[in-house]
Amino acid sequence: MCRTVRQHSERLITEGFTIVRQLVPAAQLLVIDRSMRAHAERVMTALGSRSIGIGSRDGYIEIVQRSPGRFDVPIFDERFFDPIWGAEGSAAASVPWMNLVHESLGPEARPSFSGVVFSKPGSPAQQWHIDSPHESAEHRPAHAINVLLALADIAIEAGPTQVASRTHHLTNHLRRPGLFECDDLLYQTSREMTPDTLFELVRARDGAAPAAVETTSPEALQAGDCLVFDDRLLHRGLGNESTAERWVAYFSYMRPREGTIIETHFEATRSLFSVQG
Repeated sequence: MCRTVRQHSERLITEGFTIVRQLVPAAQLLVIDRSMRAHAERVMTALGSRSIGIGSRDGYIEIVQRSPGRFDVPIFDERFFDPIWGAEGSAAASVPWMNLVHESLGPEARPSFSGVVFSKPGSPAQQWHIDSPHESAEHRPAHAINVLLALADIAIEAGPTQVASRTHHLTNHLRRPGLFECDDLLYQTSREMTPDTLFELVRARDGAAPAAVETTSPEALQAGDCLVFDDRLLHRGLGNESTAERWVAYFSYMRPREGTIIETHFEATRSLFSVQG
C-alpha cells in the first residue's frame, strides 16, 4: 500500500528517512539523467589529471570526492533546471517531491543546491556521517532534507545508500558537549561514528538507553525511486561491487532560518575554471 504525503512526512520526523517508490515519470527521469550526466562529464573533463582530496574542504567548487572513487558534482544555478521544470527550477510545483518538501519543511522551503553523485566500480563504502549539524541543544524539526533520486536501477552490489533510523535524534553534539566531536560526524576522520558507537556513547552519558536505533538493511532502488532523509541522519553510500558506475541525482532543500547558517556541504574555495587552474 502506498503512503500518502503526510505519512511520508511523519516517517521523516520519526525515522529520519522515507523511500518513495517510482516517484519520477520515465520521460522526466530521462531528461534529468541526460542533463546530470552531461554536466558531470564536463566537470570531470575539466578536472582531468588534477589531484583532488577527500571531502569538501579538499575538493573544488565544482566537484568533491566524498570518499575514494565517489564523486559529487553540485549544481548551484537553478537555471540549469529551466528545460525540465521552467523558471522556478527545482522549486516548481510540478517537481514530483515538492509536496513532501513543503509538508516536511513548510511552504517557504527553498532549494539550497542540487547535483549528482556517482561511484566507480570498486569504490569502498563511505564512513557513516551526517550532512549538517544540529543548530540547537534542543531537538528541533528538520532544517534541511535531501532527495536522492535513482537515475538507473541500483542493485545491492552497486552500493545503495544505507541509513540508520532515528539517529537524527542522537547526532546533536550541542546537547551532549564533549561526548563526540562534530567533525567525527561530518567528515572522514580516524574515528568513525557508527550507529552502534553513537548509541553506546549516548547510553553511557545518559545512564539509560535512548530510543531504539536500527541500522537498516540497504534497499535496492529502481530508476525513479527516491530516498528522502533528514540532513542530520547518519547514513553512508555503500561500496560499489558491481561492474558499472552507480548514479544518483540529489536535490537539497532548507527552510528559512534565523542567524548564522553553518555550511558544511561544500567548503572548497578553489575552482577548476579559475585563471590559476
